Amino acid sequence: MPVKRVCRLFVYGTLQPQAGTRMGQWIAARLIRSEPASAPGRIFAVRGGNGWFPALLPPRGGKHVVGTLCWLSLGPGELALLDRYEGCEYRRVAAPVRTMEGQREVAQLYLWHTTLPHDVEAIADGDFLAWLRRTRRSAFSTPRNGT
Repeated sequence: MPVKRVCRLFVYGTLQPQAGTRMGQWIAARLIRSEPASAPGRIFAVRGGNGWFPALLPPRGGKHVVGTLCWLSLGPGELALLDRYEGCEYRRVAAPVRTMEGQREVAQLYLWHTTLPHDVEAIADGDFLAWLRRTRRSAFSTPRNGT
């Protein structure tokens, strides 16, 4: 039987278990536990494929992004599958995360790694899923990079 390992992953967009996307369901199937959390950064909505996805950039001015801290049970190659899904636009890094109860954790997250497209929309409150609801837009859910 393949050995599984536990990975702490902070997700703030279409990977969130409650996002209603195919990859959100993939994350949900591997959850050990999850809780609301935030991470330092600025977030922008990017249009692509059949909907919108977020781009997280380093913080400026104390901004935070709202998301979900997930403890995942991952088998061999599953973290690499997520990296491939995210593509060259993102880089996975370890970063500080704070739960809504105030607990500090270090978790992996995907940071935007390339130049932003010119038509992005800033999400001032840092909450991508709330932005989708407010603007009545759909989350990106197109298969990507063989995933």
